[in-house]
Order: sequence, then C-alpha cells, then structure tokens
Amino acid sequence: MVLLFLGLFFIAKGVFTVLAWIAPVLIILALLINYRTVLNYLKFMLALLQRNPVGGIIGILLSFFGFPILAGVLFGKSILDRKVKKLNDAYRAEKEGEFVEFEEIIKPNRETKLDLPPLEKQAPIKKDNQYEDLF
Repeated sequence: MVLLFLGLFFIAKGVFTVLAWIAPVLIILALLINYRTVLNYLKFMLALLQRNPVGGIIGILLSFFGFPILAGVLFGKSILDRKVKKLNDAYRAEKEGEFVEFEEIIKPNRETKLDLPPLEKQAPIKKDNQYEDLF
C-alpha cells in the first residue's frame, strides 16, 4: 500500500512539474480563446474576498500555490465556454434564421384585365339517404 501511494505521489509530482512549466502558456491561450473566463474568475475571487475575507484570502493563497492546476482549469474552461457559445449561436441561427439583405421587387401593373363572367355558386347535391330523417 505504501508503494502504491509513493508511486501516486511521484506521478502527481511529475504532472504538477509539467503543468508548472506550461502554465504561463496556458494562461495566455486561455486569454486569447476567451478572456471573459479569466475575468470572471478574478471577479469571483474579489467577490469572495468582499463577502468573506478569510475565505477570500484562503482562495487567493490556493490560487497562488495551485497556479499550474488553475491555469489548466481556466484553459479548459475557456475552450468549453467557446464551444458552448458556438453551439448557442448555431442553435439561435437555426431557430431564427440568418439575416439576408434583399431588394424589394415591385411588380409592374398589368394593363390587360380579363373580363370573366361572375361565378355562380351551385347548390350542393343532396344524396338520397334513407337515414337522414333520424338525425
């Protein structure tokens, strides 16, 4: 059991080291893909600091020491937010249709008018039905 936990520790340490090296790139990519994700996280941390100062300070410290993991999470969330936005735009375009510019075409007035006799309505033909008196 000790060897299992020791192996998991070294795997986690390796992943954290790799994330520490690529964290600045991930943050920059997250900002380029969807900058609002990072801004929303910063707003969340400031709101947490205002509502609960102790919890806000703990959150800021966890963000500082867990920066490599936070960078990966923000990068993944920015990709997901972009996909959700594209799906919403596609759904809205499918539902509402796309705006298409058009020109209104005015139909020319026809000079020739047809002189037709008025239509006469014909009375409906009643069928001989022996059960009609029952209704």
